[in-house]
Amino acid sequence: MCPAPDDAWSTSAAILRARVERAVGQSSTDWTEPDTGLSAAARFSVTLKDGSGVFVKAATDDQTEGWLRAEYLALREVPERFVPRVVAWLDEPGHRPVLVVEDLRGAHWPAGHEGVDWREGDIDRVLAAVADLAGVAAPASFEPSPRRPAYWPTLLGEGPDRAAFLDLGVCSAGWLAGVASVLTEAEAGLDDSGDSLVHGDLRSDNICVAGDRVIFVDWSHASRGSAEHDLSLLLPTLHLEGGPLPYDVLPTSGGWAAAGSASLARRVLDDSGAPDWLVRVFVRLLAIDLAWAASCLGLPRPDGADWRSI
Repeated sequence: MCPAPDDAWSTSAAILRARVERAVGQSSTDWTEPDTGLSAAARFSVTLKDGSGVFVKAATDDQTEGWLRAEYLALREVPERFVPRVVAWLDEPGHRPVLVVEDLRGAHWPAGHEGVDWREGDIDRVLAAVADLAGVAAPASFEPSPRRPAYWPTLLGEGPDRAAFLDLGVCSAGWLAGVASVLTEAEAGLDDSGDSLVHGDLRSDNICVAGDRVIFVDWSHASRGSAEHDLSLLLPTLHLEGGPLPYDVLPTSGGWAAAGSASLARRVLDDSGAPDWLVRVFVRLLAIDLAWAASCLGLPRPDGADWRSI
């Protein structure tokens, strides 16, 4: 049954259930929150009366409604081999939209709340699928990828942000002073333009492997941009989870690595409410990105803690 933590949610959950059952033409027997992904939208794996299933994603406010409409557009436009099949789109007046897609519980999800489980060969398959995705031209209806802010200047000034960054332990003050101008220039020179299809939020918990398909979910940030966009964001996470060094895949992408490290540092410094485990993951990824940037840009290796020891 739909979870019912309070009376208000119980009422809205009952309405949601009725809308979905009406759309799929049968009643449901179980609604379970998935053990993967992060979203402010309501999400459920639903078992139907005939034993089949669907996945339900429902907007809960204006922001998630905007994301869900963008995701539905992407699922209609992106080649079928990359995305879940749409079962129903519910967009009645007076209600928040609801997206119903194929049930992927039978697929292998490498990342979940209990950890990461990449099977042999899966990372290579994912890298091949990401390369395939980057070769697809984005639909004309997709907006260009948002311009990335320049974060290194905010981290390098003589003030509390610089001190807080150094306290993360990924490099010394001397190392940072010696490479500051190169990292700043690399970030500023990053060109994220292009006509490639960009997922925009590619990470392990948005990927599953179903038979011979590698499927990417959560397309709410899809855009049109650089062919390196998704791969550059995914590589540090894959390395953290046992994949190749980012430099071995993209050895000339110093701009992406410099921008990624600054973005991660800014996120850690700005999000004071993040749980300790998530902060640790971000700092480990920051260390990976910083080492990747140094290799690409011909800089000395960062002299802080290795990511494995963070």
